[in-house]
Amino acid sequence: MTTIQITEPTLSAERSVPAPDALASHAGGYDGASPSGHYTAVIDVGSGSARAVVMQVNPGGGVEIVAQQRVTLNLMSHVRSDGYLDEQGMVSTLDALEDFALVARAYGIETIHAVATAALRESGNAETITDAARQRFGIPLRIIDGSDEAAYCFVGAIHGLRTNDGLLADIGGGSTELVRFRDRELVSSMSLPLGSLRIANQFDLGGRPAAGSMKAAYEHVRTVLGNAGVEPLPDDATLVGSGGSVRLLSRLDRAREPYPIIKLHGYEIRASALVEQIEQLSAMSRIDRASIPGMNPERSHSIIGGGVVAHALIQHLGTDRLLVSGQGLREGLARHPDPPSACESVPLPALETVRSESLADLVGRFAHRFGQRGERRAELAERIAKAVWRGGNRLITNSLWCAARLLDIGNAVDYYNRLNRTASIIVRTDLPGFTHAESAQIAAILLAAEFDTLPRRFRQSRLLCDAEQRLIQQAAAILVAADELDGRLPQGTEANAVTISREKGTWRIASPGWSPVAAPGLAARWNKAFDEDVRIGRGEP
Repeated sequence: MTTIQITEPTLSAERSVPAPDALASHAGGYDGASPSGHYTAVIDVGSGSARAVVMQVNPGGGVEIVAQQRVTLNLMSHVRSDGYLDEQGMVSTLDALEDFALVARAYGIETIHAVATAALRESGNAETITDAARQRFGIPLRIIDGSDEAAYCFVGAIHGLRTNDGLLADIGGGSTELVRFRDRELVSSMSLPLGSLRIANQFDLGGRPAAGSMKAAYEHVRTVLGNAGVEPLPDDATLVGSGGSVRLLSRLDRAREPYPIIKLHGYEIRASALVEQIEQLSAMSRIDRASIPGMNPERSHSIIGGGVVAHALIQHLGTDRLLVSGQGLREGLARHPDPPSACESVPLPALETVRSESLADLVGRFAHRFGQRGERRAELAERIAKAVWRGGNRLITNSLWCAARLLDIGNAVDYYNRLNRTASIIVRTDLPGFTHAESAQIAAILLAAEFDTLPRRFRQSRLLCDAEQRLIQQAAAILVAADELDGRLPQGTEANAVTISREKGTWRIASPGWSPVAAPGLAARWNKAFDEDVRIGRGEP
């Protein structure tokens, strides 16, 4: 039997990030989004657990979590045969809501956005809980239908992902919400009784399940999908998965290989890897699964049910992978607290808007006072890259531009380790609109600029091929040059005051702000990266 261990990693397209001046303006985000500096509280009473999250929604739609509280409820196990929630389920839900109200009001929040999903939706006495929540704790708990749940999940899950068309599957404890979207706009949705906890309970998958039970569970999920009319995905569409089971299975998968990105949002799990995970987990007792490092013991009962739903859905749709969203209903509720069913549609911002504003949000959180410097440095790096690579290598040029733009995050945290600090933040934080491969490129350029080599988790990662690693070393040399040049240009001087040319196999860079003793190691570094010489000197534009 294979033991699964979860360990956290240690630390050619057109440029798709708009010009730096676009970063200065924010489009405003969603209706109801919190203005900068203000918090919102969201409560989600699900079938497996209830959560309260205090968060800030930035002008660009990015979400910063300030506080979070989670209580395991397993409400699907507390619904009696007559469809009513038993007393223990009622009491535990109200206890959780009382604590959530305290957490929210500790941050001075008066208006709380609270919803309940499948378990209370199907309970005959849910009104008792909603009345008590309002009267005792001042929480306006809404029991939302499947279409509203799907819309919130869509707004939360798809906002920061690099996808335009596809299907979102939010696998909860009691139900799975399926959302078809096209051009980043919700097209249709349905709610199916295929939650991880529901399937685990129904087919006795909580312990070491029998082969017959697993087969019956798969057949049931396929039958429900077929009866609901769920059609296969087109070749150019993406299957996106969200929910606790999807996130846990993704962490298990990520731990199997060197992987440089710590955030889960944007991770891809292949169908073949998912099958292996399900087989290994099914061979363990619940106690053994609960003891896996990194496993949430409270999910050890339902994780196989969630895996069966995810894998059967992948098979039914005819795809071979699942793009993971680390966000979902709660983030959607924070961005769009009004009932989505009251709106004609729930569109998302264009990807280019999401990308530019996510960079602006991130810089603003750490290094707003360095804004002008970062923009000029990024322009210098891009101008040098276009000259040296003769307009080619546009994808790595884009990542270089971003690395130069974000470098001052490290300045704000720890100047002496600023490159490493910036890279560390990039691999850990959600950067809406950027794929894991792009985040890995940006971080790798920063690390190569500081250490002149890449850590093993980058060198051996499937996110970076061998050819890219050579380009990353070159990009790092350009980043160092751009930073040195920018650091000596007078305030107000434009990046185009620096000229780049090539004469007889030697690159020549002329800047109005340069001295004979500046950057003594830069020439040797450039030669190592490009096998060519560079000469930097003073020159007027």
